[in-house]
Amino acid sequence: MKLSQNSTLEKTKKYKKVIFGCNVAILVMLGLFLFLYQTYVQKLIYEERLNQMDEVTHQMFLNLEDVMGTKWDYVQVQCNLIESTDIQTVDDLSRYMKTITDLFEDSRITLLVVDDSGKYYTEKGNQGLLRDAYHFENSPEKISYVSNFMTTNESRMVFLKKLDHPIRLQSGQLLNYYGLYQDMRELNEYFGCDAYEKNNSVYILDDNGFKQFNTNNVELIKGHNVFSVLKKMKYLHDSSFDKTERELNEKGISYSNAILEGTEYFYVLKRMDNAAWTLIFLVPAKYVATNTVRLVNLIMCFIILFAVVAAVCVITAVVTVLRKKQSEAIEIERGNNAKLETINTELTQAKQAAEQALEVASYASKSKSDFLANMSHDIRTPMNAITGITSLLEHDAGNEEKVREYAKKIDVSARHLLGIINDVLDMSKIEAGKTVFKYSDFSILELMQEIQMMFRPQAEEKHQKMVMNHDNIRHEWVNGDKVHLMQIFSNLLSNAVKYTQEGGKIQFLVEEYETKSRAYARYCFLVSDNGMGMSADFKDTIFDAFTRAESSLTNKIQGTGLGMAITKNLVEAMGGTIDVDSELGQGSCFEVLIDLKIAEDRTVALAAQEETDEQDGNILQGMRFLCAEDNELNAEILTELLKIEGAECTICENGEEILKAFEQSAPGDYDMILMDVQMPVMNGYEATKAIRRSSHELAKTIPIIAMTANAFSEDIQHSLAAGMNAHVSKPVEMTVLEKTIRSIKSGGGTEPQGIEQ
Repeated sequence: MKLSQNSTLEKTKKYKKVIFGCNVAILVMLGLFLFLYQTYVQKLIYEERLNQMDEVTHQMFLNLEDVMGTKWDYVQVQCNLIESTDIQTVDDLSRYMKTITDLFEDSRITLLVVDDSGKYYTEKGNQGLLRDAYHFENSPEKISYVSNFMTTNESRMVFLKKLDHPIRLQSGQLLNYYGLYQDMRELNEYFGCDAYEKNNSVYILDDNGFKQFNTNNVELIKGHNVFSVLKKMKYLHDSSFDKTERELNEKGISYSNAILEGTEYFYVLKRMDNAAWTLIFLVPAKYVATNTVRLVNLIMCFIILFAVVAAVCVITAVVTVLRKKQSEAIEIERGNNAKLETINTELTQAKQAAEQALEVASYASKSKSDFLANMSHDIRTPMNAITGITSLLEHDAGNEEKVREYAKKIDVSARHLLGIINDVLDMSKIEAGKTVFKYSDFSILELMQEIQMMFRPQAEEKHQKMVMNHDNIRHEWVNGDKVHLMQIFSNLLSNAVKYTQEGGKIQFLVEEYETKSRAYARYCFLVSDNGMGMSADFKDTIFDAFTRAESSLTNKIQGTGLGMAITKNLVEAMGGTIDVDSELGQGSCFEVLIDLKIAEDRTVALAAQEETDEQDGNILQGMRFLCAEDNELNAEILTELLKIEGAECTICENGEEILKAFEQSAPGDYDMILMDVQMPVMNGYEATKAIRRSSHELAKTIPIIAMTANAFSEDIQHSLAAGMNAHVSKPVEMTVLEKTIRSIKSGGGTEPQGIEQ
């Protein structure tokens, strides 16, 4: 009996242990299940709800974008119409807009014009100053925003486009922007959402988060600044407003989930593409994926019931979850492997890019090495000629005929050496981005005459035929950088002369093309020849710096290999294009296309000017100059050159001495001042300013000419700004100096500008 009782007790204990174990297992499984529900399942539900919001709002945003696009299409059409209409007064403008409104029969849209003073106009005339003028600060091409600047306090959507050709009214106003405005309530039909039983709220915000319009008057967010409210909300699922705002800036749209005053909300922030608006779509969480949430909760109840009845199901579920996690781990591992493959591919590409960069660098190094070798040869060649002929001059000093011949050869070599130096300096300034352009009015036909006068003698020396033609020139006078244009065509024509055989033909054609612009004219400049041409390989690199064609013919022609690179850089810096068509042995043709601003049409009496020049004769005869020159040899050369022309000069070693000499002189002692720039004690700019400020009777009127080796455009500007009348570059050519003096005496020189302080 005792054994039976003991056995029963032992079984009872075992049963209790089993029951206890089962209960513990069930509780553990339930705890584990609740844990999984709060983490994994809730995350899935959250992602499903976000996906549902994305599907619901995506079509709404597409519809809005289509509406915005339609508005912009309408604005573009209206801009094209008004630019082709003759509007002189505000009344004309009002009548025009009323006619357009009646024509399109859309009473919901009001046409709007804004002038340069911030006033806006409708078909009712001038409506006053625009409240939201800050939108126009940077003069954008297109403006779209929400405003309540009209006479009523209703929110309006505004679409404005900057006119390509602003309209100037007789009263002086300049109409810059044209477009439309429309009541924001017209868009309410796009903001309501049947999926959420219209319990959602949509706000239109500015860039700082301030409310511009509440689409359906469902006020879920109180306060004027929505961003401030969103920052204070309690965010769920490891989200935050900073993360949402960052995603908005990167992708233009962001979804999030947070709690406000005890209520859970889902919201989406969206930046519109065709309008400068930010939309927030806000809906209480209880309306988002309601059926999905109900279904999940129902399933959870059944699972809990079955888990209590059968622990095996719980264990099976755990095993299933573990297997699923294992699958996820495998997927993650596969993803990591894919990432490693991507990184390996990127490293391979980076290696290839580095090898290509090394190849490019090696090519650039070789090009510069070749350039230095060529430069060494090209500089030494004229230098050798100069030094050699100088020795011959000493030997044949008594033979006047040989002395003259030697002088001409020295002059040719010196000019060639100066050209090489100018090319290198020009290229260095272009590469440093310091090229300065000076724009002024000039005549296209006068430019052609000057080019013809410059290159016809060179062509005639080689018995070449030079043809200059122009076609369809409707706008003779333009505004541009004439000096750099001369440099461009000088480089092209100089090459044409050099690389064309004796008896060849060179053509320079200028043609004006048709264009829709009222302010700019398009010109095509063609420089062609029937010379030696170039190979296809060299044609691809002709505009690269430091490159020259290598052949038995071209190697006899000296050059730096920079001329075409300088030309291309100058053309592109002025907004133009340059192309070349060439075949070896068939000649070359260079085409330059460039737009130049149309200037006021004027006529220059060139013949009368030439007649005046001829009557003036030797204008230097009897003139007295006060000269600033700190180099003793240059001073001696200048003195002798002026003496040959019958002029006298007084040399001062620095700016301080020339200032003192001028102040101590009497009116009439000196006719002009020739001013060097780089001098010790006081430079030429400082000396000129001091002379212009002095109390001398002729301080403001005596002509001052800069005579300096500083030959860039900005140097000329500095000279004029300091108070000088003209600028002559060293080495000084007497013909250039005579022409400059004649221009100043005839009143054609530049008046001194306001002196820099």
